[in-house]
Amino acid sequence: MRTLYLALILVFVFDFSFGQDTEKPLDNYTIKRLLVCNDNDELLVVKYNGRWNVPALRYNQRESINQALYNLAKDMGIVITAPKVGGIFSFTYGFNDRAALRMFYVTTYKSGTIKTKLKWDAIKWIHKDDFMRMKDEDVYSLMAAKVVEDTSTLWGGAFFLFRENEKLKYSITEDFYPIR
Repeated sequence: MRTLYLALILVFVFDFSFGQDTEKPLDNYTIKRLLVCNDNDELLVVKYNGRWNVPALRYNQRESINQALYNLAKDMGIVITAPKVGGIFSFTYGFNDRAALRMFYVTTYKSGTIKTKLKWDAIKWIHKDDFMRMKDEDVYSLMAAKVVEDTSTLWGGAFFLFRENEKLKYSITEDFYPIR
């Protein structure tokens, strides 16, 4: 009988200890995008995974927002003015139950020579008019173009992202609106 009790206790302890939910903890992050303008009415864009867009960073380190944005600029070989928030956009998804924020910051190039950051294919300056023609490329280009269109307004909006034939698509759930 004593052996039976010991066996039951061991099974209970084993089940309790190793039967716990081992799901990964939630990866809490926000994507920050940096719209860098120069005196020639140009914007800095990077090519990543075959697409051109404004530089971005995954913000989840122990640093302030400004530190992260200045470090992104430093990684690109440039010095910038103090970044100002230009857009805060929310995402919901058709393929998971999470929500996410995408934030756009506007800054001005001060000095330096641009260089390609690790994992980017290329980096270059393009004229603002050419940049605005890219707004239909994807949801990120659309949001960036809205911020560039009027950098004096803090823009908001909401988007629903879903997959169709293995391609990422979006619909606008709350059209662009001024937050301030």
